[in-house]
Amino acid sequence: MVGDPIRTGGGTTELTTALRADYDAAAAGWAGGLTGPGSMYEALARSLVAAAPVPLAGRLVLDLGAGTGVAGRAALAAGARRVVGADLSEGMLRRGRGETPVLADAVALPFRDGGFDLVLAAFCLNHLGRVEDGLAEARRVGAAIAASAFAPGWTHPAKDAADGAFRSFGYQPPGWYAVLAPGSRAGDPEVLAESAAAAGFTRVQARTVSVPTGLVTPAELVAWRLGMAHYAPFLRSLDPAGRAAARRAAERAVAASIDGATGGGPLVVEMVVLTAS
Repeated sequence: MVGDPIRTGGGTTELTTALRADYDAAAAGWAGGLTGPGSMYEALARSLVAAAPVPLAGRLVLDLGAGTGVAGRAALAAGARRVVGADLSEGMLRRGRGETPVLADAVALPFRDGGFDLVLAAFCLNHLGRVEDGLAEARRVGAAIAASAFAPGWTHPAKDAADGAFRSFGYQPPGWYAVLAPGSRAGDPEVLAESAAAAGFTRVQARTVSVPTGLVTPAELVAWRLGMAHYAPFLRSLDPAGRAAARRAAERAVAASIDGATGGGPLVVEMVVLTAS
């Protein structure tokens, strides 16, 4: 891995430091199953890779904001020759497999111009203070891009129910999440398309797709929420008994939301996909 990042993709140095620390803390529990959100992001990554604007066979791919490398593994499964995974969080990169890991900032990448055939940015741009900066850097190092973000306004009854239960145990969003998450411009298809064109990409498309994730049970849905990085400070504040109680309360709330709310049931994510070359 290379050394510390040069600049801060999350905005201020303090915000980026906190974001990195919380993703490092969440890394151990990110895997699929009942331990974290990994299985959900695997389904979303496969959908993103399937939408790539260039064939994957034999390509050199950059997985930007790689985390544990789910998008990179999907690219390798689709025939990519090699995948480099770049992320601010060393803890997340260490949990990956199959990729070449590089500790790097999305707006100051340590790669030569035009070094990659494709940049995958799966739920990465929403972590940047300026979406434009991330797309400009992706254009500098890559010939094409496929990026994803949650669609504006998308939610699910389980998300709101679980988050409400956790708040009753003292959960408050960390500063970086409160700054970056509300009204993220990375999920606005028009903003994404305009920013990609301004960065020099052509053949730009931004559209919304529905992706079934396979998460159904209250336990699976709570694991998705509790494994997210913005819950890491909250989890660190609880003892084992407190964590178990919070999980049980959230599972009860999610079960009730699924039974009583229109739109409940299996988790289907509304995802904005940007493709350009």
